[in-house]
Amino acid sequence: MKRTMCICGLIALFATICFSQEKDLPEVKAATLSDSLKILQPLVDKQWVGKLANPQDGRLLEVRRHFQVIWGGSIVKYSSSMQEIGSFSEGYFYWDREVRQVAVFIVNSRGVIQEGGVSLENGVLTLQGTIAFPDIRFDYKNTFEFTPDGRMIDRWFHNAPGTWQPGHVIEFTPVE
Repeated sequence: MKRTMCICGLIALFATICFSQEKDLPEVKAATLSDSLKILQPLVDKQWVGKLANPQDGRLLEVRRHFQVIWGGSIVKYSSSMQEIGSFSEGYFYWDREVRQVAVFIVNSRGVIQEGGVSLENGVLTLQGTIAFPDIRFDYKNTFEFTPDGRMIDRWFHNAPGTWQPGHVIEFTPVE
């Protein structure tokens, strides 16, 4: 009992210190992407909003994505949410020195882990790798095409059944 109270007290003290100092933190300015991550430039420092048809019931779900440059431009933090169904993802884009390619690692609130490489060809950004659900693992390909009017078209492909199949298509618009 004493140990539990001590741990709770330490957590409360830590939270009090952190939140009381928050107002004293300097303003954080958007970092510039490192040269190795420049292919991600069309994504970053924007809030993207789109609609996805729920595969279970067909209703349209709002999808919000944000790509934030952090750590002096050496990392891009990815956040995605579909609040109506309680699905949230976070991940990181970074330079993988071993394979000399931009890489991505994403985890999801539903126990899904996604990792792979990123490439740019003819203006289309492509993520390609493996995705692991709690009960199955397969390859995926996700493309992001940017239109002249500033939209982003997200197309998903997978080979879960053994052959490549199209998945979702989401049209995103940047919002301020």
